[in-house]
Amino acid sequence: MEVDKIDHEIEEELVEKEEEEEDEVYYTPGPKELYDVRLKILNYSLKQSANRLQKLRQLKQSATTTKTSTTTTTKIPSQDEINILKSRRQLNSNLSKYEIYGSQFIPGNTRTISNIKISNNDKYIACGSWDGSINILNNQDLSIFKTTSTSSSSSSSSLSQVSHTEKVSGLSWNNDSSRLVSGGNEGMINIWDVNDNSDDDDNLLSSIVSIKAAHNDRITKTMFHPIDNLIISTSFDQTWKLWDLNKLSPPQQQNDPPQCLMEQEGHSKPVFTGSIHPDGGLFMSGGLDGIVHIWDLRSGRSIVTLQKHMAGIYCLDWSPNGYQFVTGSGDCSLKIWDLRKLGNNNNELYSIPAHTKLITDVKFYHQGKDVIQKQKQKQKQQEQILGPEFNNGKFLVSCSYDGDVNIWSSDNWIKIKSLKGHTDKVMSCDINSTGEWIVSSGWDRSIKLWKQ
Repeated sequence: MEVDKIDHEIEEELVEKEEEEEDEVYYTPGPKELYDVRLKILNYSLKQSANRLQKLRQLKQSATTTKTSTTTTTKIPSQDEINILKSRRQLNSNLSKYEIYGSQFIPGNTRTISNIKISNNDKYIACGSWDGSINILNNQDLSIFKTTSTSSSSSSSSLSQVSHTEKVSGLSWNNDSSRLVSGGNEGMINIWDVNDNSDDDDNLLSSIVSIKAAHNDRITKTMFHPIDNLIISTSFDQTWKLWDLNKLSPPQQQNDPPQCLMEQEGHSKPVFTGSIHPDGGLFMSGGLDGIVHIWDLRSGRSIVTLQKHMAGIYCLDWSPNGYQFVTGSGDCSLKIWDLRKLGNNNNELYSIPAHTKLITDVKFYHQGKDVIQKQKQKQKQQEQILGPEFNNGKFLVSCSYDGDVNIWSSDNWIKIKSLKGHTDKVMSCDINSTGEWIVSSGWDRSIKLWKQ
């Protein structure tokens, strides 16, 4: 009996020790290059956040200015408040006017268009297909500008060596829209040159960098960091990685597998999506475990963990205001979050029963950097009520397996309009930098352009 008691005590001690080890936070030493990159991200994000907060204060001041009546204590709305209300109504009225403008099928493509992304200069639309091809379309007529498909061309064994052999799952443009990053189910990451080379008769995309074994499983998302030489990838291998393009070689010069700066675990199931904060200091990952992690890229730590969805996370995006974000799930809901109001229980700000089937993509309207000046000139001609910067982030777009593309107000989270035109599941959607047109793609193999 005494021996059994001792064995039982030893077993309890071992269990307690294992539980302590599981709860213990551990850190993996990183290379000197990672320290330098984190310092660069820190300096960049501090500058960006200062600029963003200054703009938010200016908008808040105009929104809270009131006049007090001389005879009563009732506050009378200021002209600025009246203008804000009118501007919201004007925006919602414009958003309700979205209609189908064009539809296109990629010649030779026989599979789902899984990913679609508008360039930051609004000139091009990048499309990734489950057949492994990538096509760059002109925004005016949806004609092909560049492609990785060699089916109609006699070139290029070098291109076939770096082209994706399986489904294309992630696309992202760099700041000046001269480069495109893509990820594939075979685990490869490619950086493509999208400059207009008029001498290039066959219009084939050329690969600048190819990482052939970036992950051990299919890649789900690839994205450029605002600091253009950095990219982040997420994968079914339950990790996300940070890469420095300055440390990578062109495909023809790669002898050894390239090394990433950082490989981060944290999800118990595949990491399906990710989004970089507008300031560049935070990264948000969503997994099929239904968990959202927010990571501080400047320290490498997970600072927030959210577990409110009832199914996997398939899409998410930051608002331009920097403190709100949206997540979309297989539970058919969109959840709106506010970093300032998470509380002890990390509760969402608002939950929207957005679709009847799995939500595949969601995007806040992010205004282009050069849009404000152009729109201010247009404002003088059209006598708009408030400046164009007021509309930044004021609506979002989601799409789903139910075949709909929905437009939502970010003031009250009410659906403004549902765009119907796809005949099957919608896989991806995006908004241009002026907020005047939307693109979507899906299982029906079509690319649809919607305009006001």
